[in-house]
Amino acid sequence: MRVVLLRHGETDRNAADRFQGQADIPLNDDGVRQAQRAARSLPPGGWAAVYSSPMARAAQTAAYAAGRLDVPHHRIDDLRERHLGGLDGLHRAEFARTDPQTMARLLTDPGYAPPGGESGHAARARFCRALHSVLTAERTAERLLVVAHGGVLNLLAAALVATRDDEPRAMVGTCRALCLDAEWTARSRARIALGRWNADPRECAGTDRPSAPVTFVDLDDLIAKEVTRT
Repeated sequence: MRVVLLRHGETDRNAADRFQGQADIPLNDDGVRQAQRAARSLPPGGWAAVYSSPMARAAQTAAYAAGRLDVPHHRIDDLRERHLGGLDGLHRAEFARTDPQTMARLLTDPGYAPPGGESGHAARARFCRALHSVLTAERTAERLLVVAHGGVLNLLAAALVATRDDEPRAMVGTCRALCLDAEWTARSRARIALGRWNADPRECAGTDRPSAPVTFVDLDDLIAKEVTRT
């Protein structure tokens, strides 16, 4: 199964380079255009459904895609962005200048939780539980689109590429995608592999496997914080 994990389109906070976490900010005009363009780029046929975070920016982006693909749109609460607590609304670049150590912890230490917010481990586990429920509901699907948020997508990507030093860990951009392959083991365990990230969503839509070997990770391990690669 091919799973396209798409980040939502741009918001005013994205444009202003401010943390937005779980603040429910809608798409701005550029974000609407990005979402419409991403939807038009997806080839019709073979899609089972579109799933999204219920937050406005993700749900709006997903609605354009669901309309284009003529499939149901389901909202799942645990696909929300990481809760950033006291960091919400702060200017990212200014925060990085004034408190570089905390910024580094936020970006690289999944055990760190900002005051009043979620640790990276907790946010990733929550997101992966939701993804597991999606895969279970759509077990026979050929292709799925899941629209979520940059923070949780980057946490997932970092876990999936932790041993692939030859690959960059680029910040996924607005309306850019992570391309996942998902499968079930003989013991009915769901596992996923990352083919590429920060990609044009249309590049992810094909169901062909990437030419380079991919490493599969059990979703249960990501939920439990311990990662096993096969």
